[in-house]
Amino acid sequence: MERIRFKPKTDKLFWLLLVPINLLAAVPLVIGLFFTKDILYITIPLFLFINYFFISPLFGYAELRDDSLFIKYGIFLRKEIAYEKIISLKKERRWYSESMMALKNSFEHVNIKYNKFDVTTVSVKDNDEFIKKLNERIS
Repeated sequence: MERIRFKPKTDKLFWLLLVPINLLAAVPLVIGLFFTKDILYITIPLFLFINYFFISPLFGYAELRDDSLFIKYGIFLRKEIAYEKIISLKKERRWYSESMMALKNSFEHVNIKYNKFDVTTVSVKDNDEFIKKLNERIS
């Protein structure tokens, strides 16, 4: 079987939040540059931390491999789930998700329940096609 990669989906709200939050986070950086250099020890890591969580999902993807579902949540985090362990798939439209780790930057997402109690969330450009292809590989 061939590998199929699904790119992440981003809503307009994601971009509307990204710009103002970056501007708000950049204000202490600019103030620190002109007045006191000590504040930069706090503001630079804070600025990078905030941007990691906003920009990281843009580098993620979900990939259907031969024997498992591979999810890259961003720059560093990855998860591989064997098809036999997947219990259910559920398409939802909510602003939050049940899982701590999520490739989610959209209101529409797919909850993937696997093992007994584990849940992860994926938000790809074509959720219906993702569910269809994943169901083909599960069964």
